[in-house]
Amino acid sequence: MRTTSAGWTAGRVTAVVVGAILSLVALTLVGLGGTATYMASHDGGYIDLGTAKYAHRTDTYAMATDSWRADKQMGGLLDDIRITFKPDNPSAPVFVGLADQAKLGQYLDGVQHVTIHDSSDKGDSASTHTGGTPKTPPAQAGVWVAKASGQGAQTLNWSVKSGDVQAVVMKADGSRGQSGHVTVAAKVAGLTWIGIVTLVVGLLLLAGSVWLIVRPVRRARGRTA
Repeated sequence: MRTTSAGWTAGRVTAVVVGAILSLVALTLVGLGGTATYMASHDGGYIDLGTAKYAHRTDTYAMATDSWRADKQMGGLLDDIRITFKPDNPSAPVFVGLADQAKLGQYLDGVQHVTIHDSSDKGDSASTHTGGTPKTPPAQAGVWVAKASGQGAQTLNWSVKSGDVQAVVMKADGSRGQSGHVTVAAKVAGLTWIGIVTLVVGLLLLAGSVWLIVRPVRRARGRTA
């Protein structure tokens, strides 16, 4: 046993400051890791992308999204996509489909529809395309990579593949008009392991930061070491 000299040296002050900074980083990692682990175990691992708050309405035959590359989103980590459309009228016939951009373009060619570019609390920013009724009811069109059809809320699930895709909502019978809310959720590949690793690293870093703070404090007070 030996007695260390008391007092705050430059080295001890530096250790405490570094320890405090590392503790904040560690707590952030612990929070992120815990959140990721919870999300991976909740609702089958699907993460709600926050789209359900926006209402959509059209008097045309279909509402389509802009094309997008799901395999390029979030650094290519998206694994599965889930799209649910809940109509304002619970008894309305609903069709939800996802298709390759070119194939959907062929199906909607000559069909009156809207393409939604963006959504906000004030409504949709959309382009209207003139035309007539669909030649084929949506469920019978062979263009879909995923689809769901029936009365009331409908959900489609799709394992992400490469390529430009578009989502579309229609009435299942191909008639005009539709209104309701869309909920989009996604799975992130390896989210469980990402959460666990981040949580463990955060806890280890937290332990190290506490040691950096406690050790110089004890020495500054002249405790034995």
